[in-house]
Amino acid sequence: MKDPRLLLLVLLLLPPALAAGNDRPAPLRRVGVLFWHDSPNDALAFRGVREGFALAGIRAEFREVRAEGDADRARRAIRTFEKERYDLAYAMGTSAALIARDASSRLPVVFTAVTNPVGSGVVASWEGSGTNLCGNSNWIEIGNVLSVFQAAIPGLARLGVIYNRKNPVPLEEVAEAKRYFRERPEKRLSLLEEWIDGPRDLRAAVETVLRRGAEALWIPIDIDVYGHLDEVARVTDPRHVPLLSSQASAARTLALVGVAVDYRTLGRRSVILAKRVLEGADPGSLPVGRMHSYRVIVNLASGRRAGVGVPLPLLAAADEILGAFVEDR
Repeated sequence: MKDPRLLLLVLLLLPPALAAGNDRPAPLRRVGVLFWHDSPNDALAFRGVREGFALAGIRAEFREVRAEGDADRARRAIRTFEKERYDLAYAMGTSAALIARDASSRLPVVFTAVTNPVGSGVVASWEGSGTNLCGNSNWIEIGNVLSVFQAAIPGLARLGVIYNRKNPVPLEEVAEAKRYFRERPEKRLSLLEEWIDGPRDLRAAVETVLRRGAEALWIPIDIDVYGHLDEVARVTDPRHVPLLSSQASAARTLALVGVAVDYRTLGRRSVILAKRVLEGADPGSLPVGRMHSYRVIVNLASGRRAGVGVPLPLLAAADEILGAFVEDR
């Protein structure tokens, strides 16, 4: 796993905003920012975006619009950014990027925190969108995620997963996992799925998947699930069923193990693309940026609660170990 802090060196090498011998400030760029919902991943990515603009010496005025899951509000925001001739728009997350794709064909849009832009239909190819969109992805190869899960629970044979099938992000995660297992029958791991329409369905779905024999529960990148882990834990804790996650905040709270990217670094990295667009590059010709590193987060307090120990090889490979010195209450 590569150290994402090396990205800072890349950004610091970008040309400064003030040219040598020129005391005129760089132009102030107007940047619209669309959030689909209140996501900790998107918030961290946008923090990185702001830091990246500052490191690159790009003066920017950000206008944030929070759609709160309202597609009409999101479309209006993109069209307003276009009508008012903003220099650039940012789409934070998959749903925001899909709205931006359909709402405008002229406004340059940079997306970030999009899990699988090709699988979800944001762009046609990792080589470029061919449209007004470009951006970067937090996609981690599903084999890496599942390998960490199996290292955490040796002998794991039945993995449960719960998600809202209207959400394109976990839908693609689970689809990739099923393809992975079809191609590698030697992995001997069955995926037990349950769908929900919203958080109110969580407890019943967890009960069902455990009755089907799930030995551990995968928390995917679905805010309806990771945003309501207390509901999940009410069912899994008494049964000592460990939680495994591909979402960072879940691992830092209730999951035993998480595999995730550093969203703040992801946001900073997207500024390399934004800078190229502001300098006149065609967004559609820019390849989608990918994070080639990921973080393994182990929460020992969650392991104690589930009655599960973490194998030493995984502890040695972990980037973060939480709860090592916290006594159970």
